Amino acid sequence: MLERLKEQPAISKLITQYDQLSRRDQQALLVLAVAVILALLYFAVWRPVTEFEQQAESARENAAERLSWMQANQAAIRSLAGASASQQATGSDKPTDGRALMALVTRSARESGLTLQRFEPSGDDAIRVWLDGVPYSGVAAWLEKLNTENGVVIDQAAMDRGNSPGLVSVRLTLAI
Repeated sequence: MLERLKEQPAISKLITQYDQLSRRDQQALLVLAVAVILALLYFAVWRPVTEFEQQAESARENAAERLSWMQANQAAIRSLAGASASQQATGSDKPTDGRALMALVTRSARESGLTLQRFEPSGDDAIRVWLDGVPYSGVAAWLEKLNTENGVVIDQAAMDRGNSPGLVSVRLTLAI
């Protein structure tokens, strides 16, 4: 195979030029070639491998630290998970139909200090609600509570500025 390589015109030209150099220049060129090969090996192979190894070791150490923390706090984590699951099972008051939704909306509006001007069913699983001259912050907090605690979503909403600062008139369609 080496003979085939030497038969190539470009390679044979390089070999001829190398042979024409003085002995000292040939040695210098040989040292330079070895240095270039070593640099290539270092930057193309050795350095990436060692960096990858360091990153993998660091990731393993982080995972081990997380695992030991989880094992040390296992009881607290389980109690929090159990409390969250029981709260979702008991504290969550998700309406199942339009009637339950209407009861939930009127009760929660009263608890939030909001007065519904008018409300009516809208299909089997939605309700239309009108509020006039109510504080925007109260409406926003009420809607957030309905969504997070009960899964009620706003299907449509229209909000108009009231006569006083901070007061709004709202028309909503809420759905389950």
